[in-house]
Amino acid sequence: MRAAIIITISILTLGVIFLLALAGISNVTVEDNRFSREHITYSSRDKKPFGSYVPYKLLENFFDNNKPKTITKSFAHTYSKNTHFQEASNDVYIIVAGRLFATQEDVNAMYSYVSAGNRLFMVVEKTDSLLEAAFNFTTTADTTLKLPYDIAKQSFVNPGFAPDTFFSSRGISMLDALDKTDTAITTILGTNAQHAPNFFRINAGNGHLFVLLNPMTWTNNFLLEKKNIKALENQMAYLPQYPQNVYWDEYYKNLRYRQQGDFSNWQVLMRHPALKWALWLAVLLLLLYVLFEGKRRQRLIPPKPALTNTSLEFAETLGRLYYLHHDNSNLARKMIQHLLEYIRNHYYLNTSQLNDEFVLLLSRKSGHPHEAVAEMFRQVHELRLAGSVSDNELQHFYNSIYQFYLKTN
Repeated sequence: MRAAIIITISILTLGVIFLLALAGISNVTVEDNRFSREHITYSSRDKKPFGSYVPYKLLENFFDNNKPKTITKSFAHTYSKNTHFQEASNDVYIIVAGRLFATQEDVNAMYSYVSAGNRLFMVVEKTDSLLEAAFNFTTTADTTLKLPYDIAKQSFVNPGFAPDTFFSSRGISMLDALDKTDTAITTILGTNAQHAPNFFRINAGNGHLFVLLNPMTWTNNFLLEKKNIKALENQMAYLPQYPQNVYWDEYYKNLRYRQQGDFSNWQVLMRHPALKWALWLAVLLLLLYVLFEGKRRQRLIPPKPALTNTSLEFAETLGRLYYLHHDNSNLARKMIQHLLEYIRNHYYLNTSQLNDEFVLLLSRKSGHPHEAVAEMFRQVHELRLAGSVSDNELQHFYNSIYQFYLKTN
């Protein structure tokens, strides 16, 4: 018996340990999924680990509260459509993306922009060959080294940053580095985990191109771990503190291949024949609708007459009818009957007993003065008991109920 109990307890213990182990593995899997490459966005609105919400919000602190302006078009389009870009000489333009895909027009505009005295700061995993040709440098990735996939590292070579020049965090290892360049115009500013140059500055005309081949340092997770925010401070130290404008690019991070000219949604529609015909058919139908339906004219809606006091009109009509026959007693009874029916329908009061309590309730519900209501029903009692009704008594009673109808509707 004791042996059976021991075996049962052992089995239950092993089961609990197994369930806890499964729960731990499940948690690790969920956590790892958040740090996988498919979750990299570099978006200024993304607050997840591989988004760039934190660096975007910190930028204005480095540029004397100069808040970055978001750009959603290609550099060539922005440069050609905005005269300020063509005349600027002290601006900062920041691009944070994965693989950089640029057209020849983009690269030409970038070179002109930098040569005028501006700073173009690129934080990318891999540069574009057209950009490398324009600024005379090449990059390569050392794929022979085996590094932990989930560790991102960055170092700086400026002795003024010592001793805190090495930073690391959970992230994707970036292996691209500078391969060949014109040393007369290039300055090495930082290195990766293999001590290969991955952060450098190239002089072009009166301005500078900055290239950082480690966009992990511009993600939320990297900057919020340890004291890694200093890595961003080190990078921003090379830029002017008081630029005229600061721009943040949201265009290139969404590209997965090089565009033919300026990318737009219209190009996607025109690229497929079915979508193109559907678009033109919709435009044609819209024009036909405007052509034929535009001739319709809506008739004027007559103004709705204001509500009138029907009870008052009925009393006046009834009074004129009976006054012609000069039957004052009959007319008074009809007026009393109409008054009591009106009170029952509008104030839901029982008119079988017209006592002081009834007068008080009617005064409260109708908002009519208590004295006026009491006087009106005093006349009602007198007219009911009177054998004949004179013209003055009828006129006086008519004035009382007229004021009652007038003030309670």
